[in-house]
Amino acid sequence: MRIMVLGGYGLTGCCAVRDLIETSNASEVIIGGRNPDKANNLAQKIKSKKISIEKVDAAKYDDLLRALKDVDVVINAVQYYHNLNVMKACLETKTNYVDFGGLFHVTKKQLELDKDFKQAGLIAIAGMGAEPGITNVMARYAVDNMDFVDSIHIRDGWVDLTEGAPPFFVTWSFSTLMDELTLPAVVFENGEYKEIPPLSRKEKVLFPDPVGIQEVYVTLHSEVLTLPTSFKDKGVKNVDWMEGGPGFINYKLLVDMNLASNKPIKFRNMEIAPREFVNSVLQASGLLGFPENVIPNDWEISKVIVNGKMKGKKATYILEAIYPPRKDWGVSCSQYNVGIPGSIVAQMIAKGEIQQKGVLPPEKCVEPKLFFEELCKRGIRIYVTLKKEFS
Repeated sequence: MRIMVLGGYGLTGCCAVRDLIETSNASEVIIGGRNPDKANNLAQKIKSKKISIEKVDAAKYDDLLRALKDVDVVINAVQYYHNLNVMKACLETKTNYVDFGGLFHVTKKQLELDKDFKQAGLIAIAGMGAEPGITNVMARYAVDNMDFVDSIHIRDGWVDLTEGAPPFFVTWSFSTLMDELTLPAVVFENGEYKEIPPLSRKEKVLFPDPVGIQEVYVTLHSEVLTLPTSFKDKGVKNVDWMEGGPGFINYKLLVDMNLASNKPIKFRNMEIAPREFVNSVLQASGLLGFPENVIPNDWEISKVIVNGKMKGKKATYILEAIYPPRKDWGVSCSQYNVGIPGSIVAQMIAKGEIQQKGVLPPEKCVEPKLFFEELCKRGIRIYVTLKKEFS
């Protein structure tokens, strides 16, 4: 069994690589990406004979065809802009596919390839990180146990208790973060999708310790796209997503200063996109991911609230996933909680534990109990609370 992690030396991909080495029976784990030096650096840290390195550019279709040949499953951990390109290559190379999300609009286009993947006898799971990913499967657990569902609310909060960390750094894709802060958010209300300004709604949410009370804001997310259609038969009419933690709203300063823009500007006889420049500065300054001399102690919690009915009585399921950092790997909770689900599900596909074919969101193909058990083995705990009318 050969599994490739495309972007396997990146912030989240590295966690998928490490987990595959530690927990899978793969004969080969391939770190794919444009920068062999970074791939080699990760391989030197892990020191496994199973690891190989493949230089491949996800933006170049022919490159993907070459690299994906004879690969059983690819975990796509590169920027979501490349999802469709990678998926189309997988159809030609007969490779099963997993990614960490398409931020609503790209996910929508990915789902249009469902028929093609079915005809090829392949599965592509769109959005199998933490959010989307774990949150989708938590929603599935609740919905499976209810007769009718009115609403699904997803709230995500975090806190960083790390000592000696820089005052500003980013632990997941900077470009995706900027997209969440600039693109219109989408909510599903009264059975309809509606666009609203990003960050235009907020609320205070109580999360378990150590996260506590956090102010969360509406942003664009893929769960809002897929959950309404996946659970249409249960009557779901309302789905929304909000996220936040200390300092989250401060990222908006970059947006207000136009530093999140992808539109090139002229500077000293050259053109450069402000977002690309800021990302390069962060990378050169060691501010993408935790510095190697700092032990991460950040925590994130996803809360999924599902309101509906059981046997004619009002009922609410509350599921909470608690994401720890992985201190021995030197990675944050937000890196760990994205990379690990991709590894788990890629292994499920390879072992035949997921039999469906086509392009599917996690809630349509990942069995909750088995998945939660695998998360718990890796220190990610799921808590379930049921509140219902007395009968």
